[in-house]
Amino acid sequence: MLPRVRALELAGDGAVVRDELSGSTVQVKARAVVNATGVWAGQLVSQLELRPSRGSHLVLRDSAVPGLRVAVATPVPGEPNRFVLVLPQPDGRVYVGLTDEPVDGPIPDVPEPTESEIGALLDVVGAVFERPIRRIDVVGAFAGLRPLIDADGRTADLSRRHMVVTGPEGVVTVVGGKLTTYRRMAEDAVDTAVRQRRLVAGPSRTAKLPLVGAAPPEPRASGGVPMRLVRRYGSEAGAVVATARTVAGGQLCDAELFEPVVDGLPVTRAELLFGATHEGALDVADLLERRTRIGLVRADRERAEAYAREALHMSATRYGSVPHHPNAPVQGS
Repeated sequence: MLPRVRALELAGDGAVVRDELSGSTVQVKARAVVNATGVWAGQLVSQLELRPSRGSHLVLRDSAVPGLRVAVATPVPGEPNRFVLVLPQPDGRVYVGLTDEPVDGPIPDVPEPTESEIGALLDVVGAVFERPIRRIDVVGAFAGLRPLIDADGRTADLSRRHMVVTGPEGVVTVVGGKLTTYRRMAEDAVDTAVRQRRLVAGPSRTAKLPLVGAAPPEPRASGGVPMRLVRRYGSEAGAVVATARTVAGGQLCDAELFEPVVDGLPVTRAELLFGATHEGALDVADLLERRTRIGLVRADRERAEAYAREALHMSATRYGSVPHHPNAPVQGS
């Protein structure tokens, strides 16, 4: 794993990559190369043309839809087989989404919802609930990009299905799919790479391997492990607790490790520590936006920043390294 490294050129036997922190480039040699870069996949190989589509979501407090405990699917007027979903979350938030808007020009690293999309989503769900959902109820918003393949002036939706292709450079590209099909996508891509590059490999074991943290259908807390962590991490919950206690080194008691970092949200200091030590988080944004989603609401992010910096600092102190990023804490500060 090489975080903060961007692929610039791909070939069947290697890649040219750039360290985004130092700006230096290096050529990496490999027996096979798999291009799994999502909506950016078409920029690295010559035979694939993609036309991304933006899907935007709204974040509400659960007070905006009081009493909602189930997902609601609202048909989009005039659009067959399209719905806006209202999804209550266990952290006191509600997600509303999503849109389907073409993205022209350069692909943004972080896509942003537009006001017109926010208004369109509110219009669709506004007629469903007894209490109207207003713009002031929207406390956050986020967006993702779908890869659509460009073929003869038309687009084919790859957001649910995946496709594996091998180009003239010998690079195997996998694009499309969903989070729930990532194992099949990986298996198909690796099988193709093994076949195309004439590699020696045994049969895939992926289908027989349990997911990390896989636990019984009704997990139980034990040994001082909070149920919050069991529900989120499954059988890894004990490791989360042990890691937090070790990294904190007695500076924080269990009550402090397991208390929420923001009122109204269940995310704990122990989870931030685990994100910094085991989940590859290098900076505040990694912890608050890409590991815990606290950062989807700006006010919540501001209240949690000090705890995120504390977790990064404790991790760096314990393991003797500091993430070199503007948002990372300076050791000894």
